[in-house]
Amino acid sequence: MIDVAPFDRCVCDRMVNAHDLCEGALTLSERGKKVRLSLRPGEQAKAIVIDGCVLQDNHPKCDGLFLFLGNHRAAALLVELKGTDIQHAFEQLKSVRECRREYANLIERLRSCGQGRVTEKAFVVSSRMVSKPEHERWENQVGIRVTAILHSEAASPIPDLRAYL
Repeated sequence: MIDVAPFDRCVCDRMVNAHDLCEGALTLSERGKKVRLSLRPGEQAKAIVIDGCVLQDNHPKCDGLFLFLGNHRAAALLVELKGTDIQHAFEQLKSVRECRREYANLIERLRSCGQGRVTEKAFVVSSRMVSKPEHERWENQVGIRVTAILHSEAASPIPDLRAYL
């Protein structure tokens, strides 16, 4: 079981979601941008609202986090749901990953679930299409590796982070 105390109130739930960002237990959604994590038998995960729940200040922060356990793997998948200002999304992801003790606490809790090493990845979900050179330029400018910039809009399929585990 993934223990996220004292942030239990920030976990998306299948039935009762107190957070606007939650659209079910493992789907995050904001202004038409959506992302999900699908599971296979024997795996477990939690979607956690970062912006407005785990972190409630005015400092830069990304929207959410998926914590995953399964098949002798553990992963933390940071997510920023963004319109078109993708460089700012990179900055928000970097701020949480490198500067926030709450994030470090969640990673340590995941590590203590018995999996040892935790793979950390970052994602931007946007309606904007981005070229590989743009993506690389932002990574170099901001100083964070972003695994993928996923395309999402109301009429498109919901990106699934399963492919990146």
